[in-house]
Amino acid sequence: MPLHSFYYSLILCGLMSLAFSFKEAAVATPTRGCSEVERDALLAFKANVKDPSHRLASWSPRIDCCKWSGVVCKTDNESLFEGQHVVELNLQNPNVDNEQTFHTVLRGEILSPSLLNLTRLERLNLSGNDFEGAPIPHFIGSFKKLKYLELYWSNFTGVIPSQLGNLSSLYHLGLHSGWPATPIAHRLDWLSGLSSLRYLDLSYVNLSAVSQNWLSEVNMVPSLRELYLYGCYLNHIPSSFNSHLNLTSLEILKLKANSFSSSSSLPNWLWRLTNLSSLTIDASGLIPTRISNLTRLIHLDISGNISSPLPVEIWSLNHLIRLDLGFNEMLTGPIPVEIANLSSLQSLFLFMCSLDGQIPSEIGNLTNLISLDLSFNSLSGLIPSEIGNLSSLTTLNLASNSLSGPIPIEIWKLSKLQDLALSHNSLVSALSEHHLANLTNLKSLALGENSRITISLDYDWVPSFQLELIDLTSCIMGPRFPQWLHSQKSMYELSLSNTSINGILPHWFWNSSSSTFRVIDLSHNNLRGTLPSSSIERMSSLLVLILNSNKLEGLVPRWPPQIWLLDLSFNDFSGPIPSEISQQIGNNFMLPSNLILSNNHINGSIPSVICKSEQLSSLDLSYNKLSGEIPKCWQEANTNLYFIHLGNNKFTGEIPSSIGNLIGLESLHLDNNDLGGQLPLSLQNCTELQVIDLAGNNFLGSIPMWIGQSLQRLTVLVLRSNIFSGIIPSNLGELSNLQILDLANNNLRGSIQYSFGNFSAIRLTSRVMDDPISIGAIAGFIEFGESDSVSIVTKGYEYVFSSILYLVKLINLSNNSLTGEFPTTLGSLAGLQTLNLSRNFLRGKIPYTIGEMKSLETLDLSFNNLSGDIPSGYQLQTLQDASIYIGNAHLCGPLINKSCSNDVGNNVTKEELQKSKSQIFLSMYFGTSLGYVIGLWSVFIILLSKQNWRNVYFYLIDRVFDRVHVPLYWRR
Repeated sequence: MPLHSFYYSLILCGLMSLAFSFKEAAVATPTRGCSEVERDALLAFKANVKDPSHRLASWSPRIDCCKWSGVVCKTDNESLFEGQHVVELNLQNPNVDNEQTFHTVLRGEILSPSLLNLTRLERLNLSGNDFEGAPIPHFIGSFKKLKYLELYWSNFTGVIPSQLGNLSSLYHLGLHSGWPATPIAHRLDWLSGLSSLRYLDLSYVNLSAVSQNWLSEVNMVPSLRELYLYGCYLNHIPSSFNSHLNLTSLEILKLKANSFSSSSSLPNWLWRLTNLSSLTIDASGLIPTRISNLTRLIHLDISGNISSPLPVEIWSLNHLIRLDLGFNEMLTGPIPVEIANLSSLQSLFLFMCSLDGQIPSEIGNLTNLISLDLSFNSLSGLIPSEIGNLSSLTTLNLASNSLSGPIPIEIWKLSKLQDLALSHNSLVSALSEHHLANLTNLKSLALGENSRITISLDYDWVPSFQLELIDLTSCIMGPRFPQWLHSQKSMYELSLSNTSINGILPHWFWNSSSSTFRVIDLSHNNLRGTLPSSSIERMSSLLVLILNSNKLEGLVPRWPPQIWLLDLSFNDFSGPIPSEISQQIGNNFMLPSNLILSNNHINGSIPSVICKSEQLSSLDLSYNKLSGEIPKCWQEANTNLYFIHLGNNKFTGEIPSSIGNLIGLESLHLDNNDLGGQLPLSLQNCTELQVIDLAGNNFLGSIPMWIGQSLQRLTVLVLRSNIFSGIIPSNLGELSNLQILDLANNNLRGSIQYSFGNFSAIRLTSRVMDDPISIGAIAGFIEFGESDSVSIVTKGYEYVFSSILYLVKLINLSNNSLTGEFPTTLGSLAGLQTLNLSRNFLRGKIPYTIGEMKSLETLDLSFNNLSGDIPSGYQLQTLQDASIYIGNAHLCGPLINKSCSNDVGNNVTKEELQKSKSQIFLSMYFGTSLGYVIGLWSVFIILLSKQNWRNVYFYLIDRVFDRVHVPLYWRR
C-alpha cells in the first residue's frame, strides 16, 4: 500500500471514531424535561381546580412535569436541544361511566387561559369532569396543533364557540354533553374549517336553532367517518338532499332520541351512504326496500313508529351483528321465519313492539346470538325448545308476554347465561336446584308474576352462582325465608313479594353492614316481628325498602340517609315517627323521596322537619292515629312534593296557608280528619293539582270560585261530608278535565248549574284522564310503588278506586238543599257512570235527555219533589231498580207500579196516543158538565136558604132586564 493511502485510511478511521464518540456522547446526554413555561402553565391550571380525590397529587414543582399523571411529552424534531414539550393532557375521570364518577371529578375553572402556553398540545381529554356550567372558552380555538379534543360529559353550558373552526388539524371532536348542562349551537358553519375531521360527537347539544340546515352544514366535512347527533333536539330531517353528498365516507351515523316529527320517514339520501356499518335513527313509516343498499351494515337500530310489515330485504343484510327494532308499537304481526337468514347476528332486540303469535323455532338457527330480548310484546304459545341451540347466549329476556306452558328444559343447559328474564307470563314449572345447577354464570334471575311457577329448593342448598338481581314475585315459595340467599354476597335487587313467606326474617339478612342491597321488596307476605333499626340504618347502599302488607310491629325503624323509597304500609307499626329524624336533618339527613307509612297505628304529630326536605316528593301517612295540626312550615316554593295523603287520621285545625307554596302539588288528600275553617286562598297557587279529597271534615263557607278558575288540571274534586254552604259555583263546569265531582252531604243550596253539562271529560265515553298518579317507579325488573286512590260512595256503599281511578266518571250532589229543576244539559254527559242527586228538593219532571247518558250504570234520584212520568228508553232501560225514584210522591210509571193517568207515556203507539186523547176529551167534557150542574145547584140552594140574598139577586136581575129589554122594545 502506498504511504499516502495509509495516511488517508488512518485519517478516515479517526474521523469515524470521532463521529461515533459524538454520537455516544449525544445519546448519553440526559434528555431535558418539560420547559419551565409549560410547567408553570400546568401549575396555574391546577391552582384553579378542585380535586377532592387528589388525582393531581403528582403535580409537584419538584417533579418533571412530563412524569405527572395525565401528562404526555414528546421531543420535537425541530427543537432537538430544547427538551420535551407537552403534547397530551389526559385528565379523563377514571369513573366517567359508573356511579363513582362524582367522587373523582375535577371541578372549577378547568380550562384556564394559562394552558395556551402548551403550544405543542395535540390531544386534550377532560371528559367526565365538572366545568360547573361554564361555557367552552373561545381561546381553545388557538391550539393550532390540536388533533384530538374530548369534553364528554363535562357540564358545559352556553354557546359552542365558532372559534373551534380554526382547529384545522383536528380529527376528533367530542362535545357530548349531559345532565345538568345543555350547551347550544346557534350555528354550525364553522365545521367547514375542520377539513381533517373524522369523528364528530355533538350528542345532547341543543341544535334546535340549526334544525333546518344541519345536514348541509355537516356535509361540508367530507372526511367525516363517525357522526353522533344523539338527543340534539333536532325536529327536522330532510327527506331528500339534492346537493352533492360529501358524506359517502361515513361509517357510523347516530340520529336517535331527537324530536323528528311523526311524519318523518326514513330519508332517501340515507341509502346513498353505502359505506355505513352502523345506523341508529328514529323514524316512522315504512322501511323502504332500498335498505338493501347498505350491504356493509353490521349494526342497525331503528326505533320510533316504523310500520309493519318489515321489508323482506332487511333479512338479506347477512352481515348484521346487532339488530334493534325496539320501541316500535306500530310493528305488529308475528316474528318472520326469515329471521333465520341473519346467521351472523349476535344481538337481537325486538322489545316493546306489538308482535304476536308464537316465537318461531327458526330462531334456534341464530347460533351466534349473545343477547335476545323479545320482552313487552304479545307473544303467545310455548317457548320453543330450539332456544337451547343458542349456546353463546348470555342474555335472554322474554318477560311481559303471554307465553304459557313449561319452561323448556333446554334453557337450563345454557351455561353462559348471565341474565334470564321470563317474568310476567303464564308459565307453569316446578324448579329445583337441579334445574339451576348448570347456570354457573347467572347474575340476574327474573321469574316474577308467574303464579304457577313453584320454587322448591333445598333449605341448605348452596348455589354455584352469585346473583345480583332476584325477582320471584308471586311465585310459589315459602313458608320459610330461603336460606340459600345467605350465600349470595353481591345482591342489589331482591323481590320476593307475595311468595307466602312466613315468620321472622333471619338476623343474617340485616346484619351485614357492608350490604350491597339497593332494592328490597318483601311485601305481601306474612312476615312478623320487629325491624332492627341499627342494622337497617347501616345499609349504606339501600335505596328502596318495601315491606308493606305484612304483620310487622314495633316502632318505625330509622332508615339510611340515602334511601329513596320507604314503604311500610299495611302493617302493625306503632309509636311516633322516629324522633331521631330531627337530629339527622341537622346533619344533612335526607328524608326518603317517597315515604309511605299508611295503614298502621302510628301516633303523635308530623315532625315539622318534613318541610326542610327538598327531595321529598310523596308523603303518605293515611289511616293512622296521627293528631295535632298539619305543619305550617312550607315557606319557600317547592316543586318536588307532588303527593300528600294524610287522610283518616285525627288532625285538627285549618289547612295552613303555606301549603300554597307547594306549587308542584298534584294530589292532596286530607279526608276523614277533624279539620275545619275555610279553604285557604293560597291553595289556588297549586295549579298542578289533579286530585283534591277533603271529605269527612268540618270545612265551611262557600265553595271558592277560584277552584274553577285556577285549578284547570283538576280531575277529581271530593268535598263530601263537610259544612259547605251557598250555591255551587257555575264555573266548575269549565274544568274540562274533571271526571269525579262529589259534593254530597253539605248545606249547598240553589239550583244545579246548567254549565255542568259542559264537563268535557265526562261528555266523552273514551278514556280522558291520565293514568293515576303513581308513587314509586321501576328498578330493573322490579315494579314497586302504588297508585293514587279515592273512596267513592254509591248506593250506600263505599268503594276505593286506585289502579282504575282514571276510568271512573261520577257526579254526586246528594243530601244537600238543592232546588230547581233537573237540568236537561246533564243528558250530554254521555260518559257519566254514576249520578246521585238524591235527598234534595229538586222539582219538576225528569227530562227525557237523561236516557242519552250512554254509560250510566248507577242512578239515584230518590227523596226529592220530582213529578210526572219516569222516562224510559235508551240507557234507562238498563236501570230497573225502583229504589232509584223512591221518595218522590208525584212520580209515576210502570217501574214503581204507579199509573200516570193524566199523562201520556213516553213510549206509546199512535193508536194508544189517539185513545189517550179521546179519553182526555171525554174526561174534560164530563168534568165541565158536572161542574156546571154542581155550580148551578149551589146557587139555587143558597138563594132558597137566605132571604136577603134572594132580594139582592132578583133586584139585580130586574135592573139587567130593564137595561137590555126596554131599548130593544123601543127600537122596534
